[in-house]
Amino acid sequence: MTNRITRVIGVTGMPGSGKSLFAQYAAQKGYKTVIMGDVIRAKVIEEGFEPTPNNTQRVMVQVREKMGEDAVAHLTCKATDKLIEEENHRIIIDGIRSQAEVDHFKNHLNDEFVIVAIHVDPTLRYERLRLRGRKDAPQTEEDFKKRDESELKLGLGETIAFSNYIILNNRTLDEFRDSSLDLLNELEKGEE
Repeated sequence: MTNRITRVIGVTGMPGSGKSLFAQYAAQKGYKTVIMGDVIRAKVIEEGFEPTPNNTQRVMVQVREKMGEDAVAHLTCKATDKLIEEENHRIIIDGIRSQAEVDHFKNHLNDEFVIVAIHVDPTLRYERLRLRGRKDAPQTEEDFKKRDESELKLGLGETIAFSNYIILNNRTLDEFRDSSLDLLNELEKGEE
């Protein structure tokens, strides 16, 4: 293994904030992405269930009750470790929800780990979620509010508040891309 600095960026934000878009922009700069939701969906399938939003939420809660609040982070670290072993030194972890997860990643990855929060006005998030047309998109504003409440109960608000960096995504995609790439460039300067 080389002595290159490994940079791992944890991305957090409410559903529909642009976490996946940030990861796509980072991929243009050579980052590999581990999606925490995919780690849980794999666990849902492993337990013999269809990975619906309800099953995914239920299994995530069960895993956390059984293994602790940082259980999903623990499972995710297996994927990040594999990427590092394969000489990938730029990694995005998409979907961090709690301070327990942040603490786990900081302990596991040391100084190479920072948190970026993506923030968007709730009304705009709701519209974006509906437009992207995924199965788990909220059908009503009430569904949207319930989903947000569920996420906040996991500690997402605290995680966003204590992030190292916050990017606002209330404007155009071009502006969000530029802000994302500016931050990634700034982080790269710290690697030199």
